[in-house]
Amino acid sequence: MEKTVSRNRKIALTGALCALVVVLGMPPLHLGMIPLGPNASITIMHIPVLLAVMLSGGASALASGIAVGTVFGVFSLILAAITPTGALDPLFINPAVSVLPRALLAVAAWLLWRLLSLIPHLPKTVSAAFAAFISTLVHTCFVVGALYIFTGGRMMSAMGGKGFIAVLLLLLPNALLEAAAAAIVCAAVIASATIASGKKSKLSQEDKE
Repeated sequence: MEKTVSRNRKIALTGALCALVVVLGMPPLHLGMIPLGPNASITIMHIPVLLAVMLSGGASALASGIAVGTVFGVFSLILAAITPTGALDPLFINPAVSVLPRALLAVAAWLLWRLLSLIPHLPKTVSAAFAAFISTLVHTCFVVGALYIFTGGRMMSAMGGKGFIAVLLLLLPNALLEAAAAAIVCAAVIASATIASGKKSKLSQEDKE
């Protein structure tokens, strides 16, 4: 019975995070885009993917992360097709550019989260912050790499002839801000979940007594 309840909770969590991705990206509000000025903004739409990996737990964490990442990618594809807002948006109609990197983000985050869990006495909040920070930077590399690999010369032309490394360096300030935002949010959520889990465990012990 407990396994069934746990499985249902994980399914509900995955569904809730998928819905959050859609809410964050829904036009015209675009709540997942935080403006930093007239020509700059950072995205937090990838954070639900990271949280799916960190909160699901067990063997289902990877599947949950990939599911949320796939929804993120498909929603990005749909937005690029029906409401393009930038010069690169038409390139995201290709699923290899919009969907694949988001699914790979889940895999990278899951691997890093698992590796960090092997370090003795490392607080979960620290693991969450580090995993979120690095995974966000990796996600940027995945997306830019996919653009160059799967769109031929269109990405090169759109970026004025700049290559992969040059574009990454150009995006680095924004990527670092996105990574910092992801680290703060994920650490805060994991800290809250840990506290709530501790209280629940204490109450269960009291009930048994």
